[in-house]
Amino acid sequence: MEHTLRAVDYGKYLLEREPGDPAIVLPCLYLHDIGWSRVDYQDFVSAAPTQKKDSVSMRQHMQEGAKLAAGILEKLACDSARRDRIVAIIAVHDEPEAVIAMKDINAVLVMEADRLDRYGPESIRRYQAMFGEAYYAAWKEAKTVRLEGLDTWFRTETAKTLSRKLAREIGLFEP
Repeated sequence: MEHTLRAVDYGKYLLEREPGDPAIVLPCLYLHDIGWSRVDYQDFVSAAPTQKKDSVSMRQHMQEGAKLAAGILEKLACDSARRDRIVAIIAVHDEPEAVIAMKDINAVLVMEADRLDRYGPESIRRYQAMFGEAYYAAWKEAKTVRLEGLDTWFRTETAKTLSRKLAREIGLFEP
């Protein structure tokens, strides 16, 4: 839940500085990871940092999250066009190539807000809690993934600037 709330805060920050529709971005961010509640994510936890994106549970959490979000939004009487956009974004939010291919600033802002929480001190504490000692053992690899992400995950100037600021806070640029 802490990750979700930080992602929402990052989303609000981005929306203050970049064009986007809060009625799309914010529901996406609140719901983007609910699919993890329906999958066995042990393959994700045990995967090396460079392999996490390829874990079966990574794809499943997006698929299950999209289904759950659709049901929640329907119960909230969200209009179908908006619901469909939110569900489509949730279904690919952890696949940067698919997000970018959507050519939708809202999808980009959701991805960026989610990815920003891979940087900064709170993020590091979250990953340590999730992965324990294995996190420290794989820090060099995790650091490489994050450094590469600075160049590939962020499209807006606001997210590029903020991601680098957060990366400096965790010493990502230090040897």
